[in-house]
Amino acid sequence: SLASLIFLGATGLLLIMDLDQPKRFIYVLLRPHWKSWLVKGGYIITVFGGLVTLLGGSHLIGYGDSFNWLELPVFGFAVMLSIYTAFLFSQAKGRDFWQSPLLILHMLLHSVLGGSALFLIIGLFWKSINQMIPYLHNILIVGLVVHVVSLAAELVTPHPTEDSHRTVKIITHGVFKYEFWVGVIFIGSLLPFVFLISSLNPIILAFGGFLVLIGICFSVRIWVIAPQMIPLS
Repeated sequence: SLASLIFLGATGLLLIMDLDQPKRFIYVLLRPHWKSWLVKGGYIITVFGGLVTLLGGSHLIGYGDSFNWLELPVFGFAVMLSIYTAFLFSQAKGRDFWQSPLLILHMLLHSVLGGSALFLIIGLFWKSINQMIPYLHNILIVGLVVHVVSLAAELVTPHPTEDSHRTVKIITHGVFKYEFWVGVIFIGSLLPFVFLISSLNPIILAFGGFLVLIGICFSVRIWVIAPQMIPLS
């Protein structure tokens, strides 16, 4: 719960800073424009934060069993929080590459892989997580395979528009080719996969998780910037 709130707070702060007038962010919630996924995302963040605070607080004061029913809505809002940015991007109709339905899968995979990788690292210092390590290990292995397959599906299959095709070229053969092939594929996917299938040593698993986080950072940077490099006119 604490880790969720820390990263949730960082997400909210970045969203507020990205507004043209950050001091007026409260109007996003008080005067919502419901067609905007920025507004929907703001409410998802707010509700998720409230549910996690309530669930974590109940366990902290010894009433956790009475609030365990919150785990299901927390999970539901966690999924929505993971993927709502894909819908936000898709509202930018001038960016064809962001219209891909696979963008939702990429966002969800980043959340699953990033969370599992982070907990493998935290497990080195927080012994209570040790019992989760076998599950996190398996989730990362399967997740990395699905991640690479989804990238291949996105970048190898033909795209319906010229702008999307040009964006793929920028990623695989242009400005971002080294960040993609070295950062996302080699460092962020292949290396950690090898580490994860070859050892159960907590230090090696944590290092593999660290590499996964590096790959996610490269992937997010590429997917955000590359489509915007295509002129709109």
